[in-house]
Formats: sequence, C-alpha cells, structure tokens
Amino acid sequence: MILQKIFEPATIKGQPVKNRLVVPAMHTNLGNQKEGIADLGVEFYLARARGGFGMLGVGIIDAHPFEWSSPLEVLLRNREHVRRHAELVKGAKEYGTLIYAQVGIRRIWPLQDMRRFPRLSTIPPELIDEMVSDVIATAVRAREAGYDAVDLLGVGGGGISIFLSQVFNDRKDKWGGSLEGRMRFPLEMVLGIQRELGDDYPIFFRLHGGEFLPDGYTNETAKEIAQALANEGVCFFNVTGGSHATSVPQLTANVPRAAYAFLAREIKSAVGSRALVAASNRITHPMVAEEILRKGWADFVSLGRQALADPEWPRKAREGDFDDIRTCVACNECLDAATVYERPVGCMVNPKVARISERCPLPATPRPKRVMVIGGGCVGLQAALSCAERGHRVSLYEKESHLGGSWQASFISPGRMELFYYLYWLWRQVKRAGVEVHLGTEVMPALVKQVAPDVVIVATGAEPRVPAIPGVDLPHVVFAHEVLEGSVSIGQRVVVIGGGGVGVETATYLAQRWMPDRATLAFLREVATMEKDSTFVGPRHDVTLVGRNQNVGKGLGPGTRWVLRRELQHSGARVLAGAEAVEIRHDGVVVRTGDKEDLIPADTVVLAAGYVSNDRLYRDIKDIVPEAYTLGNAADVQHIIAGTGAALDLALRI
Repeated sequence: MILQKIFEPATIKGQPVKNRLVVPAMHTNLGNQKEGIADLGVEFYLARARGGFGMLGVGIIDAHPFEWSSPLEVLLRNREHVRRHAELVKGAKEYGTLIYAQVGIRRIWPLQDMRRFPRLSTIPPELIDEMVSDVIATAVRAREAGYDAVDLLGVGGGGISIFLSQVFNDRKDKWGGSLEGRMRFPLEMVLGIQRELGDDYPIFFRLHGGEFLPDGYTNETAKEIAQALANEGVCFFNVTGGSHATSVPQLTANVPRAAYAFLAREIKSAVGSRALVAASNRITHPMVAEEILRKGWADFVSLGRQALADPEWPRKAREGDFDDIRTCVACNECLDAATVYERPVGCMVNPKVARISERCPLPATPRPKRVMVIGGGCVGLQAALSCAERGHRVSLYEKESHLGGSWQASFISPGRMELFYYLYWLWRQVKRAGVEVHLGTEVMPALVKQVAPDVVIVATGAEPRVPAIPGVDLPHVVFAHEVLEGSVSIGQRVVVIGGGGVGVETATYLAQRWMPDRATLAFLREVATMEKDSTFVGPRHDVTLVGRNQNVGKGLGPGTRWVLRRELQHSGARVLAGAEAVEIRHDGVVVRTGDKEDLIPADTVVLAAGYVSNDRLYRDIKDIVPEAYTLGNAADVQHIIAGTGAALDLALRI
C-alpha cells in the first residue's frame, strides 16, 4: 500500500491512535442548552469515527458563553451535559477512535467587532480569572465524560488567540505586554488542568502558525509559544494558518492544497520530540497527506472541512478508491453557515451534514415510484442520486450532450478546478446507483406523457437576466456563461455589466494573465532559452466592470466575497461601482456615474446581470403527472448549498 505513513499507528501519552488522520474540532453549532450536544451533533461525530479517523475533536465547547453566543453552541456545563457527552464518547470508542474535547472561550467580542480590532484593556481582571476557571472546570467535566484528552482553542479569534496577539492585547498588567505576559492566559489554563487531572492527562493546543496580520505575531513567535507550552506539558499541537481577522486567504479555493503545511514543519522543528504536531488547511487528497508525513513536516494530518465533505475519507483512501472521495471544494459555505449566520454547519457537496444520520443509508421507500428528473446540473444529479438510493426507479434527462448544467462554467476560473471533481463524483454515484441517463434530450410535455412517471422533478436551472438597456441585442454582446464556457470570441477591450458574483468572477477571469503553475514555471526556467518569466505569461484583456451597487460581489458568501474582491483588484480590472450602464453602442458602453455619463470603449460587452428561474416546463407539466416539483434555480435562484440540501429533503419526502 502506498499510503504507509497516514495509516501508521501512534501513541499519545500512552494512548494508542490507530492512524495519523485527525478530524479537528470545528465550530458546528450542533449543540443546545438542555443536553449540551444535539442528536445530530452526536451523529455528526460518530459518522467520522465510523469513517476511520484516528482522532476526533469535539467542539468548540464554549466554557464561558457571552450574551452574543449562539444558543446552538456545544456546551459541557452540568451533569446532564456530561451524561450526554459520555454517550458520544462511548460510541466513538467503539470505533477505535481517540476522542478529545476542544475547550476554550469562543468569542470575547461579537464577530462583527473583530475587524475593528478591539482591545483587551477593556476586559476587567476579574472576568479574565473567571474565564480561566471556567476552562479548567470544563476540562474536568470533559474527563468525567470520558474524553481521552482536552484541546485548548488558541485560534480563530477565540479568547486565547486574542490574548496571545499583540494586535489585540494592549494590556499593561500581568496578562499583557511581553510574550510572557500574553501567554499567561493559556498557561494558567494548562497548569490548572494539570493540577486537577494530573500530568498524565493529555493536553492539546490548536495554534496559529502565524497570525497573518500587520504587526501580528509571526511563525517565529508561534515557535516560541509552542516551546513554552510544550515545556509545561502540552503534548500535541494542531497548527493552522491565520485568524478570522486576517486579510490573507486561509481556506478558499485559491489557496493551494496544503499551502500552510510549512507552518506545522516549523512548529515541529521547535518542539521536537516533546510534542506531536498536525498539519492542517486545504489537505484534501490522500497523496498530499501522505507526502506531508513522509517529508517529516508533521506527525499527523488534520482534515477539517474535508471530513465534512466525506466522513468516509480514511476508508476510501485505505482501499485506494480515490475517485470515490467526495472532495471539499473550498466554497466556505460551511464557515458562513456556522460562523457568520449562526446556523448549524452545512456542506454543499454533502447535504446529509446536520440533516440526517450519515452513518446509515437513506431509508428505503415502502412504495418505489418511477421518478423523472429533468435537468442534469448538480441539483438534478443530487435529486436523482438520493431518489435512487431510496429505491425509486429514476431516469434523468438533460438537453445538452453533457451533464453539469451551469456548473460547467464554474470551474473555468483560476483555482476552481475542484468544482469539477464534485461534478465528476456525482456522475460516478448516479451511474453506480443505476440511474438511467438520457443526454441530448430536451423534455417537452409530450415526452413526459409518453414516459408517464409517477413523479417529475424539474431542475432546469435559471436563465441569464437580460437588462433593459438599449443596444443589448448588438452582435458583440454576450453572456457571462458563454465567456466562461469558451463558446464566444472575446475582443481586447471588454466591459462586464453586473457587479454580482458572476460579474466579479468573469471580470477577474478575463483580466488575469495566464501563467503556468509553479512547477511548470520552474521547469521552463531551467530548460527553455527564454530569459524572462514574462515570456511564459499569456496576454490579458482590458476589462472594466460596471456595477450598480457600491458593494461589488453582493450575493457571494461572506467567507469568499472578500477573497474574490481581492483577486479582482489584483487582476488589473477597472471597477466602476455605483455606476449604471445606460446604453450599449457598437464602440462601447455609456455609463452613468451620478450626473456624469462616459463612453467606455469596448470590443465585447459581457452581460452578468444575474439570473431568473426557468420554471416554464414545470408550469406546463404540473397538471399532467401525479406529483411534480421544482428544485434548485428552477424554483428560486439560490446558492447551490440550498439546492443540494433541498434535493435530499425532497427525496426523503417522495
């Protein structure tokens, strides 16, 4: 087997770990006030234990909730909570998983305040003492529940990370100032836990490998922090990138796989054999995980959002079935749901998350039906798959010669190739489930009558919105999806009309210069006769993006919006926010900004003015079949995470 390292057993303070794969504790919002953790929370964690992960983190368990804390926090504050957590621990251990509780102070301030960089000097000393005591008490309850270890949350804008940061920690007393003062907060917790539970009880620490903030602490400081904590008995570090306040992308699709593994390497060099270290962030492929361990950069690999996408990752990796792994596409919808909107965590590619048990197959239908799914995009494919898994006879019809619908254009933009892997995975699953697929078949009411299904699901997507602008029908006017699909010719000077997500991505795609990846560039530098890197760089278009809203990228998720705006800025495209395209001419677009009108020269005009639902077929056939439904953009233009979730919900009702 080529995956020798990731399936190598280990021990942590005498406790066996069956492999080197970790599900880190993540903010899931799968708790409640009464039991501490909800039924779906227990199922969520047990699914990942069943999938074969060696270590499983539960949390964050908020030791000191504030008034702005979510009512869905995972809690461990009383005997009932201990009893409930004990059930989870018992279930995880039946799968041979080492299970630990991540304990900490989730937020000292509301999330919206973090980017205003509040200061710790406003926190009274007695509250600091109370927070330290609450963390220690929660760790004691974690041990009572049977957890194998506790993990202190030192990242993500949580209380510990705020104290460690010289950006936020401006205190002049014993809790601030020097690094020694800033470290007092977590060290008091470590020493207190050891006092209560003994030196043999494992204490873990989730650590920023660097803050990635102006004037924030660097990797060198992170190494000092790790050394000090290891000296006091911390035996395991899970190393991640920057905080939620950073302006450096951490988990989005433009971050290369395992880009931040070097941070774990540096922490490992600092702590040596005194502690074990896990690398994290954007580790999705088994061979990438294996290579990190082979190089000795870390002792473990941490698969957070990848474990959301596919709880069976270890099993599939061990069996060598890499194509069956449902890859995280780095859309950050999970982060938006739990962290920004304070809803239970979700996953675009795995709609079972926080909906139903992931350990069990979908319940078999007592009355199998003939289900006709119309539309071969991701939502239609998910509906077909879920219906087939329940035992229905499913046929899927797509008018194009390929599956994917508008999703085909999504993975054309730089750094979005993982979106293709999701489509490929859906196609494999649909084929495996026995769905009958008809490509190149446009469905009309007559065909529906001929097939005579019991159920019709219309997932025909949406159509581009055509703005009411004079000249919109001129021959050099095209739609954004045509640009991304490569089906139209593009002139040198381009005006993109529409400042939403599609407009931002299309403008960026056209404005960026094509460049080979780093490995190819290194090869060309060595073997080619060209002397300058610019020789390998392709041409770019001169792009102007016109958006009526001052908030360019409105409609994108908060976790990705700022990154895409940053890419747009770096692409060199000109952005006219708060402007309106009032006329399209043969030689350009007349744009009004306030009371002023200007002609922006253009060889090609790209319409990216949003979409409207395409539900015509549903309206035509809804009265000629026993059951008819719409899904996805055909029902309402929405984020795909809502569409794939609705597809599963519908399949469970049919």
